[in-house]
Amino acid sequence: MRSAPSLRSLLLLRLLPILLGAMLISGALSYFGAKYYVNQAFDRVLVDTLNGISSRILIKDRRLVFDFPEAAQKIFEWDIDDAAYFRIESRKSGHIAGQTDLELTLPAISSQATATTMRDSTYRQRKIRVAMTTVTPAGLDDQIRVVVAETTISRDVMTREIALTVLIAQLVLIGLAVLVVWVTMRRAITPISQAARDLEQRTQHTQEPLDDSQIPEEIRPLTSALNALLSRLHQALALQRQFVADAAHQLRTPLTALRLHLENAQLAKDQADIQPMLAQVQIAANRAIRVAQQLLTLAESEERLLRGDKDTFNVSALLTEIKNLWEPQILKNGMQILIDSRHADALPGQDIWLSSSRDLVVQILDNLIDNALRYCPSGSTIKLSAEQLSDASIQIVVEDNGPGIPESERAMVIRRFYRGDQSPNNAQQPQSPGSGLGLAIAHEIMMRLGGKLQITTASSGQGTQIMLTCPHH
Repeated sequence: MRSAPSLRSLLLLRLLPILLGAMLISGALSYFGAKYYVNQAFDRVLVDTLNGISSRILIKDRRLVFDFPEAAQKIFEWDIDDAAYFRIESRKSGHIAGQTDLELTLPAISSQATATTMRDSTYRQRKIRVAMTTVTPAGLDDQIRVVVAETTISRDVMTREIALTVLIAQLVLIGLAVLVVWVTMRRAITPISQAARDLEQRTQHTQEPLDDSQIPEEIRPLTSALNALLSRLHQALALQRQFVADAAHQLRTPLTALRLHLENAQLAKDQADIQPMLAQVQIAANRAIRVAQQLLTLAESEERLLRGDKDTFNVSALLTEIKNLWEPQILKNGMQILIDSRHADALPGQDIWLSSSRDLVVQILDNLIDNALRYCPSGSTIKLSAEQLSDASIQIVVEDNGPGIPESERAMVIRRFYRGDQSPNNAQQPQSPGSGLGLAIAHEIMMRLGGKLQITTASSGQGTQIMLTCPHH
């Protein structure tokens, strides 16, 4: 499997082309800039030479005379690197002095004097720089064009030397930039490497958040996500440990009772003595089964809460579905279940939409109805209703007219494994002890969903009313 490049290498690989591109652009600008200023310097000398030659054109006896001694001409033409040329011609007289083939492509001499002009050209297959001007001697009806040229060897050499010097300086700067980036990235990555080593030393017993105070701001989202993951992992492991401890604690009692009753049944010799023992075995087995089912429900709800499952569903339709599901069992126990229509919003045909976890809301209602079924006597009524409180919340109510929950115990019954069946109100049904998880599961799920569970006395004054306020996200 191909390994991913390091952050430093990746940054340098992306930075180098940009730096090299900038260097090429800067080198080109430096070259043309050097060429411009070198030409400016050499052109001044060339113009001075042009003016000097122009000044040697004299008028004697109304004739043009070019007073330029041979020695001076040799000095003019001699150069260790470059060759110099000149040409003087008159509009009326034609060629006067200099190279006759220099700049033959020039237009005819105008009768109007022109300023000094510069141009690049080629002469005898060599690049030259040309300066020219047209003068009108005083007292003479004629125009004279003076052309001075020199090869560009010295100019080109100096331009290349300047451009090369700038290019070398830029290469040095690029090297320094790469070094600075490398060292800076190494120092910037040190806290990340330290955090990685810290993370490698973590075990299932250590889920403290990483110290990201020294982490660069650009990497902070990653460490924040890791800390959030560690927090969720800590929460999940804590829930798992709590679940195992609760399961061990709650299953120990019925399983111990089951074993003792079975041992006593084995020792009994009379069939009449065995029957009561078997009845106790059945009670203990039912208790163990219910505790196991509730613990599984609790574990499943915690998993869904961690996943953050969410749906948009019709609460009125859900209440009707739950009523139809529980009605056969409730009728079998001599009770009835109704959808309360006191509020217009609670009518079966009225749509009340909620955005939350549908499965978890179903688990809450199943636990509340199971509690009511377990603790209410025959002839009781369970009522379901829903009401739109505002755009942001919906209230679902489960109400019964059973023995109720004393106000002093309402804060206790939402704790895990606290059983209200030990209260005097439930002495009439000792055969159906609860596991102490029904209301605890409902309360914990509501808290995780961002809602709340409230226990009050039923509106009739007899029984229990449980109100679920669900936020509508």
